Amino acid sequence: MFKKSKGGSSFKSGKVSSGAGGKKELLEEVGYVFDSITKKSGWSWSTDDASSTENQPTEQEAIADAWRDAGQRAQALMDIPADTWEAMSDREQSELLRDALSSG
Repeated sequence: MFKKSKGGSSFKSGKVSSGAGGKKELLEEVGYVFDSITKKSGWSWSTDDASSTENQPTEQEAIADAWRDAGQRAQALMDIPADTWEAMSDREQSELLRDALSSG
């Protein structure tokens, strides 16, 4: 589903793993925005409805925090128990996140 491209990917810096890169692409698709004023200030994320409560030291940690937030929103919207969510693969979670959070 998430193919590695040889083109001008923003994940070439080596700081974001390909798995985190795929998650970031999906999160951006459903409305998450990632930002860092300076490397010292850390990374944050935001949506129209929510934002990170604190800056994360790395972009990868900001992606993980946003993924957690998106997962909680999808669980609430789709009435999925937390233990069921945790047992799902990233691919299954990705599909449910896209279904639950895509603006239609």
